[in-house]
Amino acid sequence: MSKGYLYWFIKATTISIIDNKALQEKKMKQMKYLLKVGVLLLLVGVFAATSVYAQSDEQHIGIGGNVLVSSGNLGGFNIRYWTESKFGVEAGLNFRSNWMSIPISGLYTLAHIDTNSMYIRPYVGGGISMNRFSIFDHSETKIGGQGFGGVELTAKSMPQLSFGGNLGVHNFGKFFGIGNTDFKLGLHAHYYFK
Repeated sequence: MSKGYLYWFIKATTISIIDNKALQEKKMKQMKYLLKVGVLLLLVGVFAATSVYAQSDEQHIGIGGNVLVSSGNLGGFNIRYWTESKFGVEAGLNFRSNWMSIPISGLYTLAHIDTNSMYIRPYVGGGISMNRFSIFDHSETKIGGQGFGGVELTAKSMPQLSFGGNLGVHNFGKFFGIGNTDFKLGLHAHYYFK
C-alpha cells in the first residue's frame, strides 16, 4: 500500500471515529434530557397517586395526534380506546420523510384519579410495530416493539380533550444490519367521543 493511500485510509478512519464519538455525546445529552422528563412524569404520577381515586365507568374512544421526540422525531396520528375496566388499546401511524411506523399497543391504567380541576390517568403499555425505512432505491420492513409508561391529563372543563406524555423504550428493528433501539419521549393529545 502506498503512502498516499495509507494517509487517506488513516484520515478517513480517524474522521469516522471522531464522528462516532460526537454522535455518542449527542445521544448521551438526549438520554439525560429524557431522564429529566421521566423524573418529572414520575413526580406528577406520585402527586396524582396521593389524590382521591375515582373509577371511570364509561367507555371512551379517542382520535388524536402524537410525536415521539428523540434523535429522529416521528409524528403522526392514533386511535385510543379505553374499556370500562382498566384496559385499553392504541393503534397509530407515525412517519417522517424516509420512515413509517405502525405501532399497536395494549394499555393498562394504574389509577383513575379525580382532583378538583382534572382527571389524571397514569398508565403503562407495550406492543409491536411494523416499521419501514427507505434510503435511495432500497427499502426494508421490520417488526419492532415498544414498552412505555405515561400519564394522560383531562381538564374537567373540557372532558373530551386530553393531553399527556409517556417515556419508553422503542425498538424499530434492525435496518441494513444496524439495530435501532432508543428511549423516546412521546407527547400526545386526543379528542374522546362518548
